Amino acid sequence: MNVADPQAAYAGSALRTDRAARVALALTIALLALAAWPLAVHWRATGDGSPLALDLVILAVALATLPRRAAIVRPVRDWLPLVAVPFLYVDLRWIIPVIGAAHRDATVVGWERLLFPSNPSATLATRAHSLPLSEALHLAYALYYPLIGLPPMILFFTGARRKLGATTLALVLVYAVCFLAYPLFPVDGPRYLLGPAHAPDGPIRTYVLSLLERGSSRGTAFPSSHVAASVVAALCALRYQRRLGVFAAIVATGLTIATVYGGFHYAVDALAGLVLGVAVWLASLVILRSLDGEEPEEAGASR
Repeated sequence: MNVADPQAAYAGSALRTDRAARVALALTIALLALAAWPLAVHWRATGDGSPLALDLVILAVALATLPRRAAIVRPVRDWLPLVAVPFLYVDLRWIIPVIGAAHRDATVVGWERLLFPSNPSATLATRAHSLPLSEALHLAYALYYPLIGLPPMILFFTGARRKLGATTLALVLVYAVCFLAYPLFPVDGPRYLLGPAHAPDGPIRTYVLSLLERGSSRGTAFPSSHVAASVVAALCALRYQRRLGVFAAIVATGLTIATVYGGFHYAVDALAGLVLGVAVWLASLVILRSLDGEEPEEAGASR
């Protein structure tokens, strides 16, 4: 595996490999621009202008990078959409209250009772009350960011830019759907309304709970972006990095169960995230064909 000179590999790529990356960056620009108004309202209401300032800085960098073709800016263009995702997610804690839509937990709970009469978010951890199981599932949940970030990083350092572009585009698409849905259909989820599930406590679960306490945004439960993005990441890895993809699929499966087991999401949230992830991944393949006339080669095929 050649990791000695990723910049040289980038410079030698054909121009068409930039198309998916440009679309992903353009979509990120649209999300950043849409976020600016509610963040400005938040600034006027609270005096806290730091979220808006950071949003505008990232937006300026993205706008400056989009039209440039020089090889030196390609890594920035490739990575900026994924780097922007955590900031856009955190911004939702201010955007959702500014938009002011009614929270829809009652609606989602109704769907939950219709599809899952056992109320899995409240009962699954009690029925399967096992410390090793709890820690294993919470470990899968804690691996969310490595699951999203590691496969693109490997593609970057091996110079597989077309596969990197395809993976980034699929991930940005699924995040865009989630981030646009949350302000219009906010759902708090069981963790905010009832507290975490009664799962066995261990160091990994304790870490996950502290992470959620610091970093989660209220109103972002339906659909589960953790599940949707993990499904997309696993499907992309299975297609373009097969051995890594098997591990990614195992982690994504554990993460999906963990969202309900830990009481972080209703089961309907996880189901919606699963369906959304598969649908967006399939849509990304269609978009790639329209951009490129073909998809990046699958893992195991000659490049």
